[in-house]
Amino acid sequence: MKWIDGILSAFRDEPRRPVGDPQRIAQVEQVLEELRPAFLADGGDIHLESIVDGWVTVRLQGACSRCVVSDTTVFQALEPRLKERHDWVVGVRTA
Repeated sequence: MKWIDGILSAFRDEPRRPVGDPQRIAQVEQVLEELRPAFLADGGDIHLESIVDGWVTVRLQGACSRCVVSDTTVFQALEPRLKERHDWVVGVRTA
């Protein structure tokens, strides 16, 4: 019944295994690990959802999902760092 676990996980606020090229996933995860302490310090977290056609989709959790400056964090901290390191990154989206 793994299929039902996938559906139910969307309601549990649990991170799922990211979708996309494993090498690119590892590259993005490395950047997220560098930024993660700041998210955790504020009572939140960020998880990679998918990488499709150069678009990186992340999900903000905990306090970060309700934070008024979350867009600033994603689009002025995470996205520029990803684009600086990896020329294949088109942009970042939030789920």
